[in-house]
Amino acid sequence: MPTSPHILLAAPNVRKMQTNLANLLSHASIVSIEGAITENVVQLYRLGRNHYLFARRQTNRDWRQKISRFYYGAYNVSRSVRLAHNGEFNTDVSDHKKIESLPPGFPNTALYQNQLIALREDRNLCDYDHTSSITSLALDVVSTESLVTNFLVDARTFLASKGITL
Repeated sequence: MPTSPHILLAAPNVRKMQTNLANLLSHASIVSIEGAITENVVQLYRLGRNHYLFARRQTNRDWRQKISRFYYGAYNVSRSVRLAHNGEFNTDVSDHKKIESLPPGFPNTALYQNQLIALREDRNLCDYDHTSSITSLALDVVSTESLVTNFLVDARTFLASKGITL
């Protein structure tokens, strides 16, 4: 959770806040808000990419940690996309249910909507089910890595189309 004062703590939806303040603030102030939103989008994407890179360095023997970190990579990148698109930012645990909530125009949405749900379930299995084994996964480790790799590429492309340089 960001510490106060922080743009993401100013309102539940920073894009709505920005719109509602447009007639009260100078153009330069609105541009400054946009810059703060964009910086947070970039930071969330980088956090997701760091989780992803960490996961890639793990051996398949450490499959639980590998799947969990791949999930958090995809989850934080999904958060960056949602923040960029509609200003949504939430640290509540229920936000994990939105991993597959992608905006219109996001590449391969149907694929990601199905596969990211499976990845979230696999992460829960890895983190909380002591009786599970690698064969319990809905997506094998190689498929998970491919899914998250492609998701990060498509998210980067989507954010670039919105003028956000990562």
